[in-house]
Amino acid sequence: MKRRIAIAAVLALASAIGLAAAPPAHKRLANGLEVFAVENHAVPLATVCLVFRGAASAQTPETAGLFHLYEHMLFDGNEKYPTQAAFMAALKKMGVTGWNGGTGTEYINYYVTLPSERLAEGLDFWSWAVKKPVFEPEKLKREKEVVINEIRGYHADPEEIAQNALESRLFPEHPWRKNIDGPESVVAGATIRQLEAMRDGFYIPSNAALLVGGDVKASEVFALAEKYYGDWPSAASPVFGEPPHGAFPKGVALVYPDDNYYGGVASAGFRWRGPDVLRQAKDTYASDILLFLLSSPVGRFKTALMDAGLGLYDPEYIGFGYPTARDGGNYQFAAFLLLGPDASDILERTEALREAVDAEFGLIAKDPAAYFGEAELTKAKTKLIDQNLLSEEVASLFVTGALTFWWSVAGADYYFDYEKDCQAVSWADISSLVERYFIGAGSASMVRLRADAYAASPLAAESAAELGYSEIGPDNAFWWQL
Repeated sequence: MKRRIAIAAVLALASAIGLAAAPPAHKRLANGLEVFAVENHAVPLATVCLVFRGAASAQTPETAGLFHLYEHMLFDGNEKYPTQAAFMAALKKMGVTGWNGGTGTEYINYYVTLPSERLAEGLDFWSWAVKKPVFEPEKLKREKEVVINEIRGYHADPEEIAQNALESRLFPEHPWRKNIDGPESVVAGATIRQLEAMRDGFYIPSNAALLVGGDVKASEVFALAEKYYGDWPSAASPVFGEPPHGAFPKGVALVYPDDNYYGGVASAGFRWRGPDVLRQAKDTYASDILLFLLSSPVGRFKTALMDAGLGLYDPEYIGFGYPTARDGGNYQFAAFLLLGPDASDILERTEALREAVDAEFGLIAKDPAAYFGEAELTKAKTKLIDQNLLSEEVASLFVTGALTFWWSVAGADYYFDYEKDCQAVSWADISSLVERYFIGAGSASMVRLRADAYAASPLAAESAAELGYSEIGPDNAFWWQL
């Protein structure tokens, strides 16, 4: 509790001198657009961010990668700023200090940060971009080349190869919902008609939020939102992420010999299918609390794994995560294993580590209060809430980061009630969560190590065959290659 009190004191002092962000004010326009205003008068800047739900989670095999392409096209001109040059000139004229757009697994966002006295211009600027984009053949041709070059970079990135190799096998029914890029062929064959269909189906007010943060007044933000976005035609919200991803297939075990990986260590990772936030909301709060219970480098969980004699590198590099998701939520464990003179035993040690992790979860499910210590539940809740408080300190980062994420993935009500719902988590909830999602559920695994270390150990390949591990690389990582 000391950390929470200290942070609360800092926030109180910051509030007294006008630095802390006020809680977001919220309003929904008649056309369905949600508007959030985050007041923070520390500096005379404002950030205007528009976010849309969808992206990879709304893709089909025929549209995989087109949300990314659409993001690029939005910077290429609209009815008020018909060219990219005019678009950029408008940004410069407004004195924009930062601007960008991004496509994620479950949302797309666009933002500018500009002097707060130019707030109305910033809101007007984005209204034209999202309401009246102009798609022209030559622009589309140019942006296809840009996006395809980006895709080629992603597909050569070892991190992307590892992530996609695992997820394309964990979500075999709809793997394109986890991959932002898509195959080059889909982007190369994209048409203006497809982009218009995307505009009409997803770039609509009922599927969007306008987030404004900084040196602003909520009343002014709401009035300007009505002025510039109130005439945006309403339409039915799209349905995506249906049907949901199912349980993980059994027996997914991968080894990735990577030319560019660290020397002397291998990474071992496990995944379990977790809750989806809109379907199992209560379990997501318990999951977030569980993360903090497991995070201490001197806590029982990491200490037990370090003491298991498996050659783990360091407790600071044992990680357990649960990225909250609408569709395909999953738990992720990762650790580094030290390599000996060769890598012949690395997969056997990984399987032993999996058994050790499973054994610890069995003990947690049996009596989490005894396992962690009675006081640790309150501490974990405090750390989690402190983290949320700190995410609100810088208005521009808050609206383009935490608020964008939570609105897109879980919705405004989930975000506003988050602290209360986390506080309600009990030891019984933790026990039930572990019982249902870990005990007997089975996990997928991936081992990643330097290719030369793997190749120098003929027994490693034999071990892979015996233990059911499949070798992956850039030629069989992505869903369309399978």
